[in-house]
Amino acid sequence: MKGRRALSESGFTLLEVLITLAILAVGVTLTLSLISGALANIRKVQIRARTIQHAETVMELTLLDDSIVRPTTLNGDFADGTRWIIRVNEYEMPKVQQLLQPQQQVEMPVKLFAYSLEIMSPGASGPDLRLETLKLVDTEQPGSGTEAPR
Repeated sequence: MKGRRALSESGFTLLEVLITLAILAVGVTLTLSLISGALANIRKVQIRARTIQHAETVMELTLLDDSIVRPTTLNGDFADGTRWIIRVNEYEMPKVQQLLQPQQQVEMPVKLFAYSLEIMSPGASGPDLRLETLKLVDTEQPGSGTEAPR
């Protein structure tokens, strides 16, 4: 009888094994859930970085285009489905107390344009990102006969 008792107490019972497996399953599930959440966050950051890169590219190329000398709207899309629209409008300075007399108003040979860019990711109903900037544009075209004094 003594030998039988020692033999039966030397291993794990079925209940102990099932409880251990249940605890292990919960641990694995939580770990995989955390990894999945981290991967989703990484994907969101990558999409945001790509959107910002697209916006910078469109804005830089538009600002470098010297043929834009009047208000206009341009739009397009990238290969990944990201859409963009840029609006160029004349910018009017806020009205402040006039320092010059009305008859002393001076016509400047430049205009100030406001560039407003909106980037929409694929499937987005509204813009994901907006960029705005100003650009000073020379209104006197080269070769128009009007030259600045030297």
